[in-house]
Amino acid sequence: MKIINNVKVKSLSKNGKRRKILWVLKISLLAFSLSLLLSFFSQVVLKKSNAFLAIILLCVFMIFNVLSDMIGLAITSCQIDEVKKERENNKLKEPIYIKCLHLIKNADKVSSILCDVVGDICGILCGVSATILTNIIVSNNSLISLYIFVGAIVSSIIAGLTVLFKAIAKNFAVKNSLRIVKKISILSLIFSNK
Repeated sequence: MKIINNVKVKSLSKNGKRRKILWVLKISLLAFSLSLLLSFFSQVVLKKSNAFLAIILLCVFMIFNVLSDMIGLAITSCQIDEVKKERENNKLKEPIYIKCLHLIKNADKVSSILCDVVGDICGILCGVSATILTNIIVSNNSLISLYIFVGAIVSSIIAGLTVLFKAIAKNFAVKNSLRIVKKISILSLIFSNK
């Protein structure tokens, strides 16, 4: 322990520093792999599709973007004391309680995966979908000015809707963080058992 300005600060050992560096490398590799896979998938599917399918895929990416951000924020803003109080009042079963604590104690990693990796990749894929949707809409017209105009309109609509839904979802996440963490814990237990 180091003392800085009369405050005890835990110093990282070499092993702790290695773990942090390894975590950053893992998360970067995960982001790269997922982005590559999903970009490839969306471009292959969208290039051979019509506007309806492109809009559906765009909506799916937007929903994942908003939901992952909401869940990441809920886990980050949930307090351990709230979970302990639920357990003391016998409102939480032991496995769910343990999973809730695990999520909250690892909130930095969980929110990094959900908000940064999943959310940001879905945001990028919304942009890819918007570009391909613009190509589909303007495919019969070679006017560059029309392409720029339609592209700007499509991108603006997507950006506006994303910001709107994220604002609503973040407000919901902060007010209902414990409920969301409990639901995610239950889902996590169901999938880990299967």
